[in-house]
Order: sequence, then C-alpha cells, then structure tokens
Amino acid sequence: MRFILASALWLTASATYADPFERLMTALKIDEVVDILVEEGTASSLGLEESMFPGRGGPAWEAQVARIYDTGARQDELRGEMSEMLAETNLDPLLDFLEGERGAQIMGLEVSARRAFIDPQMEEVALETFADAEEDLPELYAQVAEFTEVNDLVGQNVEGAFRSNAAFALGAHEAGAFPGLTVDQLIAEMWEGDEAVEADIADWLFAYLMTAYSPLSSEDLNAYIALSKTDEGQQLNAAIMGAFDVVFASISYDLGFAAGRFMAQQEL
Repeated sequence: MRFILASALWLTASATYADPFERLMTALKIDEVVDILVEEGTASSLGLEESMFPGRGGPAWEAQVARIYDTGARQDELRGEMSEMLAETNLDPLLDFLEGERGAQIMGLEVSARRAFIDPQMEEVALETFADAEEDLPELYAQVAEFTEVNDLVGQNVEGAFRSNAAFALGAHEAGAFPGLTVDQLIAEMWEGDEAVEADIADWLFAYLMTAYSPLSSEDLNAYIALSKTDEGQQLNAAIMGAFDVVFASISYDLGFAAGRFMAQQEL
C-alpha cells in the first residue's frame, strides 16, 4: 500500500541528483497506484446510476465520472498533500530502504497485488487461500498482523471510509438530493452497520497483505516492519494515509454532488 508519480526531472536526471521527494514518489510507485484506483473507482462509480438514478445518467453521468477521476489532477492532488505532510521528514532512511533491492521488491509486490484486487473475486480467492494461515503459515500470519497493527491500517481505513461517506452525503445534500433529511441524518443512514464495515475492511486488508507479502522471506518482511516502526516510517505511513484520505474525500464529495444533481432532477 505505497504509491508514486513520475516527473520530467526523474526522466532526465539520474536518481543520484533527483530531488529526494521525487525519488521517494518514484520508489513508492504512486503513479501506478493512482492508475489502479482510477480504474477501480471509475467502474464502481458508473454503477451508482443504477442504484441512485436509474436510466437518467447515460453519457452525461459517464462524462461526470471521467472528470472526477481525472488521473493527472488526482496525481497532482496526492503529490501536493504528501509533499506538505513530509516537509519536515528526513527522507534519507526511507530512500535507503525503498530504493534498494529489498524495497523495490516489496513495492512491486504491493502494486501487483493491488492490481489483482481490481477483480472483486480476487479477495474471495485470497481469503479462501489463506483461510487457515494462522495455523498453516503462522510466521507470515503473525508478521502481517504486526504490520497491520504497527501502521493502524484497520482503524485508519475505517476512519477514511467514514470521512468519504460523509463527504459524499454532504455533496449530494448540497446538490439538492434527499430534501427530507439533514446531512447528519443522511450520514447516519449511510453508516448503518459500521461494525460490518470494519470487519469487511479488516478482511480485505488481511487478504491483500497476505497476497502481497507471501512471496517475501521472513527476513525481508521483518526489515519492512522495522522500517515502519521508525519515526520516519510512521511519518511516511501517516502521509500516505492522510493524503489518500484527502483525495478520496474530494472524489466522494464530487461524486455525491454530481449524483445529487441527477437525483434532484428526478425528484422534481
């Protein structure tokens, strides 16, 4: 779950002389991750028409979704957030790890697994594959559990999901949808069954991380966990989670507002 954006500087200068932040973005493979999220988000967002304003979107809704999921704009937004959040972070130890052979392998595995999970059936296959991992693969299971806990991945993803839902509700309400509900009431309705949401997120993370890290040696994964425990590793994780929270909330608000306009027209 790490990310990146290539730049003209990277294409024309060696890694030795490139700006450290640019090097970090390249090592994290943000451009590939944003491409994956755009592909995944576009497909799911197009489906909102059927559930929220069936038969009323058509090409106009497709155009709105394409505008909202503009890859370049979202890459720039993410870069700006991460740059600000990492402004005071010493990037040297992060670069030492991520630009090395071990770090490059881990980043590649994370991106490959994330791309595989575009297929919704992949999670089911992964959960089935690793259903007995605690017993069959106890060391890997314990390492994935530790990595998840060290980076508070479940808690932060649950909070991010709530903020995205709230942003969607606010956008839809401001566009004139759901006139009989306040924003708070709408958010509450969208967030019913929050315990199930947390369980789903935990299951998805388990399936994803087990898939990504199963090819690694225990030594390599332990080294990655050790990096995550450092001040710089914690700051990097906070920046990644925080930046993506901002981007997802922005996307969700825009989707909510666009969908709300179609719904408001229908209600009229």
